Amino acid sequence: MNWNTDYMVEQEKTKFATKIGCCSGIVLIGIFIIALVIWLLYNIFIPNETQLIVSDSPNNKNKIEIVRIEDFPDPTLRINYDNNSIMKTKLPDDISVEWISDYEADVILTKQGSETDIVKVEFE
Repeated sequence: MNWNTDYMVEQEKTKFATKIGCCSGIVLIGIFIIALVIWLLYNIFIPNETQLIVSDSPNNKNKIEIVRIEDFPDPTLRINYDNNSIMKTKLPDDISVEWISDYEADVILTKQGSETDIVKVEFE
């Protein structure tokens, strides 16, 4: 009888340890899924911005700011000027700003292997 009682006690200990292990695994997987969802929501709804270029007009009357936005799934380019903005979906390899006057500028977006894109910017 003593052997049978020891066997039953060990069997109950094993069942208890198995239940604790399964519950711990489920809790850890749940925490991981919640953290993953929070991370994805943060990256989708709060895009990161990186300032690439800030260019002032010849007499410092106006300013053009070019920002890279890390949108999901593809990053975009935003040209900010005079409370306006222009969005570009194709990221260029080279960006330059050529001022014609204090109120006019050309933003030149060059991508290797394709045609150069010139964006005309006019201030009011």
